[in-house]
Parts: sequence; C-alpha cells; structure tokens
Amino acid sequence: MEANQLDSPSILLLLPPSRAHYVVPPLGLGYLVTSLQRGGFRHVSILDGQKERLTRTAFEEHLRTRRPDVLGVQVFSSGFTTAKRAIQIARAAAPDTVIVVGGPHVTATAERVLDDLPEADYGFCGESEPGFPLFVSRLFGDQSCQLAEIPGLIYRVNGRPVVNPRCVVENLDQLGFPAWECMPPNEYPDSPQGAFYRRFPIAPILTSRGCPYQCTFCGSPVNMGKHYRVRSIPHVLDEIELLYHQFNVREIHIIDDMFSLQRQRVLDFCSGLEQRCLDITYTFPNGLRLDSLDREILTRMRDTGAYAFTVGIESGSPRVLKTMRKHLTPDLIREKITLIRDCGLEPSGFFILGFPGETREDIETTIRFANSLPIKRAHFSNYLPLPGTESSAQLYEKGEYLPGNWDQLAYYRVPYAPRGITKHELKGLQRKAFLMFHMRPRILLRMLREVRSINHVKGLFHRAVDYLFGHISQEDDFLDEHSTECVRDRGVGGTGHEG
Repeated sequence: MEANQLDSPSILLLLPPSRAHYVVPPLGLGYLVTSLQRGGFRHVSILDGQKERLTRTAFEEHLRTRRPDVLGVQVFSSGFTTAKRAIQIARAAAPDTVIVVGGPHVTATAERVLDDLPEADYGFCGESEPGFPLFVSRLFGDQSCQLAEIPGLIYRVNGRPVVNPRCVVENLDQLGFPAWECMPPNEYPDSPQGAFYRRFPIAPILTSRGCPYQCTFCGSPVNMGKHYRVRSIPHVLDEIELLYHQFNVREIHIIDDMFSLQRQRVLDFCSGLEQRCLDITYTFPNGLRLDSLDREILTRMRDTGAYAFTVGIESGSPRVLKTMRKHLTPDLIREKITLIRDCGLEPSGFFILGFPGETREDIETTIRFANSLPIKRAHFSNYLPLPGTESSAQLYEKGEYLPGNWDQLAYYRVPYAPRGITKHELKGLQRKAFLMFHMRPRILLRMLREVRSINHVKGLFHRAVDYLFGHISQEDDFLDEHSTECVRDRGVGGTGHEG
C-alpha cells in the first residue's frame, strides 16, 4: 500500500458520536497519538465525534478532505452500532483506507470482533501503545516485524481471526503524556463525567492501570488486566502542572479504577501536589474503593483540593455483596461513609440493580440502604452483562443472556433481569430508586445550588430523563443532519462498566 506521503502516512483516530451525557477528552486516543508520534509518524489527529456532534455528511467530508491512510476507531459496547455505522461509512467513502478497531469492546470480544465488524481490516486488544506503531510501520514497508509478532493485533488468516497475545505496559511513565494538543481540555464543554463539578476547565487524568480485585460484574480487569501498575508521582504531577499552565485547567478528574490501592502513594501524591502550589480542585468520578480509605488519607486529600468522590457500594444486601465478591458488608460501608463525611468530604454512591440471583426484596433493601446513608448522590445502574466478565460468562453458559445486542449495555437500559423480575419491573425499580433518593428536599436543593451553567442544566436533565424513561432496548444512531440533541451516555464509569 502506498501512503499519501511515503515518509509519514496519514492516521486518523475516531471516537464515534454517541448519546454520552458527558463529553471529555478521549485519553486512550491521546496516548495512542503520543505513541505514534514517538514512532516517527507526524500526521496523526483525533476526530472526537462526541465533541463535534459528528454527522454522517460531516464525517464523509472529513474523510474526503483528510484522505487518511489508516483510520482507528474506538469501540465501546454501548456504542457498538454507531461504531459499526462509522466503519461502514468510512469503507464506502474511503475504500483504500486501512480500518483498525480498538477499545474496551474490542478487547472483551477479541475472538469475534472482526466477524461482527466485517468492514474492519484489523483490531487491537489490550494496551495498544506498543503495538500500533509497529503495525503501521509494517503496513507501510517495514518488514522487520511480522504480523504475528505485534502484541495485541487481531487479523485474519484465510478468513479466520487470529488474536496475538496482549502486552502489559509495566512502566507507565514511558508512555509519556496523552497528546493534549490534539484534544485541548479548555475547548471541551462543561459536561464532565462526574455530572457535578466546582471549577472549569476540567481535565481527566489516569495515574494507574489494572485492578487486582475480582468483582464479578466489573469490566476493568478485562480491559486493563489484573496486574496493577502505576505512574510515578512526579510524572503525574508534571502532567497536572502542564494542564494547569498550558490549558488553564482548574479541576482534575482522576479516572483510575484503583487510585487508592497503595496508601503511601496517595499520601505522596497529596504532599507533591501541595508542594507544587497549584490552585486546583480534584475528584474521582470513577470512584474509590471504600476499604482502602482511612482518616489520614481522607484528611490529606481534603487539604490538597479534593472535595468529593464516589464509592462503589453496589448493594445493601450482604448476600448479593458476597456474590459480587465486593468484600464489603453494609456495616463497613456505613462506617466508611460516615468517616468520609466526618473528614469534610462529600461521598456519593454507585449501586447496581438486577444483579443475577437478586430478588425484588434484595433490590428494595438496596434502595432503603441508599436512602439511609449520608451520601450526597446515588447512581443506580441496572446490571450490565459486560462481555468478558465472570457474571456475564455464567449467564451465557446458562442460556439466560445471549451476547450480541451490545447497544443495550448502558445504565439506563435493561439488557437483563434476574429470574422472577421482568425488565419493565426492573426499570420501574430503577425509577423508584432514583426518585426516592433525589426528590428528597435536602438532596434536591443541594443539587440545584451546584448547577454551574445552562449546559450543566441540560446534561442533568437528560440524565434524569434517561433514568426515568430510558428505553428497555434501543439502538444508538449516527447523528443525523438535523440533530440538536446533546450527545449522551456511552457507558458508566466507576461501576465496573466501560470507560
């Protein structure tokens, strides 16, 4: 294949549009740009379909104008149909472009993804920063590396998919920073992942990868593995300082799955942030693990700019918590939530309704438990049988849920209901949970006081509408030419869903 410019092919990385309530810089694509640039590829860019509210016509025009040699498409399960449509549009508009898919859904369904997306040429599973530059080099003439040697590559041999072993990036500092110049955080709308915020502009950062815990519903170990790895604290602080000075960022959202696993590292982060004398706030929209928190950690975080975070509570039923392998009890949850409040921080909670084996009484117990806790907000997600998780595999084996209708895997939909409960009944229980918690005058007035802008109001309104009236089953669609609706949900961070 001959590239547009023989010395450096044109590479376009696409985040397809979706119904995401939050629109934030796509960190994964940003890291991929950095790895490609370090590999010598100069013509690399990101097209954020969420931020741009990308329409079919605009996408086709972009392809004709840019004429990319390689198109990388990030795929989330909840946005599968939109991603597939984007790939089909690209194949028709740019037939010579090599199309590569990656992201959480590709990693979780590596063995079948090229069958599900026949217009795609290749895929990558796992951490693709090491392998993708090798792949592009191989594609455009470097024969020193064979396809079978490229970590994480998914390709076809005689029409059958081959999945190369994934690699694990041990030294995260070596990845550098994501290419912030390709996704300036100060150009993004005030619609952050965590719904509420104090300051703006906001930037998400990732300081670790992997999760060693075994929660049966969680997609995090599927995507990043169970081996926990961290960036050095000076490296993290250097990125925060860059964001502060170059992009005027005033709030950091740390989106790690397991930020607080190493106690001393958390304290070192707080001390280092204090020494940098940066006027910022920070929070954890993906949550912190309750049993890792103590008074010293909470106090130091509060004193260095943290003000709120969400914790994974999931259920008020001891039996269900045990089935989930949360290693928590309702008593421990209450104790830790009270401690967080005593330290001057504002906790919110993630809850899952409709977990396999749950009864209606279990769900009612969770709703009562949520209302009894001194938490600021509660996020009630219906259980999502995410591909690759232990709980979904058990459902597949029993024939209780069949994979394939990926677009249902969004928190406001009901892809699955446990025996004895219909999907409509489960949606009704989610609606009840939302209203019982948030319509209390104290909670409602506090939320109203924290609204920051008209865009913020719109985002909160759409979230509420989806909680109350979200469809049992619905497919996303590529935005049409007349769409004025703000883009919405691509998944739920912090409850083991994708992100």
